[in-house]
Amino acid sequence: MYRYFFRFVVTTLTILIANLLTTAIGDYMISYKNHMRPVIFTLIAMGIIVIIFYPLFTKMEEWVKTLSVRMIRSGKSLAGKYMGLTLIFVAGLLVLLYFYAKMWYHIDLAKALFNGTIGGYL
Repeated sequence: MYRYFFRFVVTTLTILIANLLTTAIGDYMISYKNHMRPVIFTLIAMGIIVIIFYPLFTKMEEWVKTLSVRMIRSGKSLAGKYMGLTLIFVAGLLVLLYFYAKMWYHIDLAKALFNGTIGGYL
């Protein structure tokens, strides 16, 4: 049971991190599209995407798994095996929530939380 939950956590975090990175890099590249001819820009952008994302996708799951194992070891000692994994998963989702909200809506959730205005976004 724990192995399946661990695999779910790693896969979920990997998907969200990879999507966040691909969207951010894609948006950055699109900002330069008016500086070149459309077909040339498209070919260059496709090449850059492959050069950046191929190694990223091949290593991303390994990196997330390694980071998760380290965090789970520290979480296990504090809250137990399942609770530690759950806490790490929730913490990872909260960090990703911050970056997604910042990217999609230009909302600084940390600032909203400390200012007490987080309720307006929920």
